[in-house]
Amino acid sequence: MKIDKKLYIIAAALISACFCMAQAAEDKPAKFSEDVEIKLNFQDVPVADVLDYLSQEAGFVVVSDVVLTDRVTVVSKQPLDADEVVSLINSVLVDMDYAAVRVGRTLKILDISRAKYSSIPVSSGSELEDVPETDEVITHIIPIKYADAVKVKDDIASLISEQADFTSNEASNSIIITDTASNIRRIVKIIQALDTRMASIASVKVFNLVYAEADNTADLINEVFEQDTQEEGRRGRNPFERMMRSRMGDRDDNGSSGAGVISQNIKVRAAADEDTNTVVVSGPSDTLEIVAEVVEKIDKNPAEERSFFVYKLKNAEAANLKDVLNNLFEKMEDFNEDDRESSGRRGNIRRGGSGSSETDLSEEVYMEAEEDTNSLIIMTSQENYDKIKPIIDELDEPVPQVLIKVLIAEVARNDDFELGTEFSVLSGKGFVDTDGDGTADSLQADSELYGTEFLPSDLGDGGAVKILEGDLEFAFKALSSIGEMNVLSRPYILTSNNQTATINVGKEVPFITDTRTTETGQTINTIQYEDIGIILEVTPVINDEGLVTMDIAPEISNTTTETVPISETVDATVFSKRSSESRVAIQDGQTIVIGGLMQDDDKEVNKKVPLLGDIPILGELFKSRDIQKQKTELLIFLTPHVADRNENLMKISENEKTNSESISEIDSNPALKKHIENMQSQPKQ
Repeated sequence: MKIDKKLYIIAAALISACFCMAQAAEDKPAKFSEDVEIKLNFQDVPVADVLDYLSQEAGFVVVSDVVLTDRVTVVSKQPLDADEVVSLINSVLVDMDYAAVRVGRTLKILDISRAKYSSIPVSSGSELEDVPETDEVITHIIPIKYADAVKVKDDIASLISEQADFTSNEASNSIIITDTASNIRRIVKIIQALDTRMASIASVKVFNLVYAEADNTADLINEVFEQDTQEEGRRGRNPFERMMRSRMGDRDDNGSSGAGVISQNIKVRAAADEDTNTVVVSGPSDTLEIVAEVVEKIDKNPAEERSFFVYKLKNAEAANLKDVLNNLFEKMEDFNEDDRESSGRRGNIRRGGSGSSETDLSEEVYMEAEEDTNSLIIMTSQENYDKIKPIIDELDEPVPQVLIKVLIAEVARNDDFELGTEFSVLSGKGFVDTDGDGTADSLQADSELYGTEFLPSDLGDGGAVKILEGDLEFAFKALSSIGEMNVLSRPYILTSNNQTATINVGKEVPFITDTRTTETGQTINTIQYEDIGIILEVTPVINDEGLVTMDIAPEISNTTTETVPISETVDATVFSKRSSESRVAIQDGQTIVIGGLMQDDDKEVNKKVPLLGDIPILGELFKSRDIQKQKTELLIFLTPHVADRNENLMKISENEKTNSESISEIDSNPALKKHIENMQSQPKQ
């Protein structure tokens, strides 16, 4: 029994020893190699866990002087060698103010301020290729060719990170800097721009930008001066120098052309530091003053510049004007973009949230319409508002108005009456007959006065237009003498320039367009309504010389006794319609007549023997009924009177109010005479 217990104890001890040996073999770090290939895939884990993994898989000996509690995400799906792993870890640690300093297989984790005093790599050179593309802490020596290293150090001191060591060596004319390699590459790029042949006599100025972007600002400055150098023989000076000359004059105290000498000898160079959003400019001190003014304007805070402006419109409609201006600004942006593409330069500085060139207001002006008060609410800078206000002032000018006096009459003639006779009795110019009955001489006179673009279009059967001269009352008497004249309507139309006005004198007549019978035998009719009567549309356009161009579309319609069957039991009414469209141009106060709208009617004429025809029943024997053909023509007289100002419109209204009378019948002789006088009377202005 005792022997069995001893055997159990020995067996347990052997098993434990084997397990410990296996565990020790499992935890043994991998052998270090420069060519090690390792992948990283850590999502929100402590930094210490990542370092432990590197020690285990890559064979690094990790020594840390700091307590690492931050959590990180490090992912690399492609295998990395030893140098790439250290560079990646430094990229993570630099944001925590730590650095990984590698000495052989040992990886020291230090505070970044202590890392620069450790055994770190040392490199030298003035080109970007001389600085490793990593985030490791290194010491780099930058030799300066032309500029003074001490001066360069002072000029760019504000661009150096707080944890860096930065000094100059006067004997070797070099800059010595200890920092992360990525920061050193940034400084090398800036020094390259400053270290030119004329650096010893040039000045350097650093601009810390707040709103504008450093790379765009530097590109613009370089492009302007580079273009000026290429075009020096043809154009001479760049925009900055022209600004300086306008301020300081063409000559210096010695009588020489100072700006010209500067431009020929010292090249202006600008370099951007995107990390600090800083621009470093090297060039003549006088020119740098102008550059400073320009950069100051570029770097303004758009939010602080903008204010709200309320423009209360007097005449224009706010909603329409808002759309017009917004479309205009968008087109300006397109034109500016085309100009930049054609010239091969950007010419545009983007600001924080908003950017534009001097002429591009598309992103600088925000406009809304307040329709209740007919106002424009504008958000922009005072400078931009001063630019667009004159445009709004022009568009808000009072719109000229036109009072158009109209008389629509119908002349009935017998079968012997020939077309065009009514115009032969009217004196005036511009008789135009579209079916060939007019004379060519009259047409030529009209073309000479107003141009062929104002001649009327085809007015249908016998369409004609004539500008009347002389007494309009005499013209009406002449027309009455050749046929029965009936005044249908004599409206006045008041409308604004380039706005269509419509007169509709008539009624809506229902008519059946479709009929159907349901299964139950019910008949259902579809009814529409047609405007019947006199409809006149006039659109006047006024120019500064008082010429009124009118688009005129008259229409007269009525029902007839004719019908068209649309089903077995329903007939649809046939409507007659006379219409035309024409464009005419006449002077303010002239009268134009449109004719040629012909219609044939069958008129029932009742005749009877006096007294005998009135006897009931037997009187029918002494009566006769006859259907006569009657031709009627519609004549439209229009006289425009222009009121270019509101006070003139008030005077016209008062004048018409004075001339108006209570008229019982529209076609009574006194009423017609009064209307004719009013049509030709000029308003008192």
